Amino acid sequence: MALGYKSVKGSIPPSSEPNIEDGMIGFKPKTLFVFGDSYADTGNTKVIISPAWKFPYGITFPGKPTGRFGDGRVSTDYLAKYLGLRTPIAYKWRRFARPRQVVKKGINFAFAGAGVFETIFTVPTASMQIDSFELLLRKNVYSVADLNSSVAFFSFIGNDYIKYNTFNGTSQGRPALIKRVVKQILLDVKRIKDLGVRKVFVVLSPPQNCVPLYSTSKGCNTSNMFTKLHNNLIREGLRKLNDENNDKSFLMLDLYKAFMTVFKYRGVPGVSTFSEPLKACCVGRKGGNSCGDVDIHGRRLYSLCKDPKSFFFWDNVHITDEGWRSVFSLLLPDSRF
Repeated sequence: MALGYKSVKGSIPPSSEPNIEDGMIGFKPKTLFVFGDSYADTGNTKVIISPAWKFPYGITFPGKPTGRFGDGRVSTDYLAKYLGLRTPIAYKWRRFARPRQVVKKGINFAFAGAGVFETIFTVPTASMQIDSFELLLRKNVYSVADLNSSVAFFSFIGNDYIKYNTFNGTSQGRPALIKRVVKQILLDVKRIKDLGVRKVFVVLSPPQNCVPLYSTSKGCNTSNMFTKLHNNLIREGLRKLNDENNDKSFLMLDLYKAFMTVFKYRGVPGVSTFSEPLKACCVGRKGGNSCGDVDIHGRRLYSLCKDPKSFFFWDNVHITDEGWRSVFSLLLPDSRF
């Protein structure tokens, strides 16, 4: 099925995950831990290598670059707002937190470019991020009571698959990789729960081909059997984990369904409008240039849209503040963002 800018044919598959609100009944978390990649990173990636520390990143919120990959808030910020919590401090900056009580509210371990396994980027994998979390537990930074009132956000979108593509992986070998990736995801989220975290939010992958980097003037191909296999295996695995615990410890956030809804309606009725949902707000002017690049004289090597609120995608891969607001209005429809 090809996704064009004007219309999306076909229906969106019904979501089978546990109702988020049901899973949170009677539970008001006080602490949030985040594990993930650039969709969740709020400032861990090094300044020297990350475009997210350069203008125009952060122009919508807070008005300057903060290491977030977009013009403003990212998924972590919107989930924190839904939970009634402040955005947890990035792990890299924890020692500078004032007052120290800020750390008690949670930590964000996410790094741009991270995957479940090692990727083409030299950043901590999911397991290494959890190692950092476990180290804080060993140092008694968090008590049993802190953990019992905590939630985790586990958001790894697809850097493992980007590495596979980079090294010319075949279609025939991809299902085996997907099974390995999902198996590790399930081990990782179970490990987080076993360390004492009360609830774990796990994202399902959005349509992998539907980012400006891969789409064309005709749109993109949403009939990606590999993305669907990835998501179906996660659904099945998390249902089994919930059944084993006889509770709703693992909750799914269906990015696939939310992104598809945005593409189909070119926004979210009553919330946002994106006339061309697959078009990026900030793009390099020539091949090899990216959002934020400048020449030796400081002149821009990118084009910037006039109104980021009218764009779903910020750059060739990442989402705008308004885009994430739209996505979370679908994931958590009773919330006010």
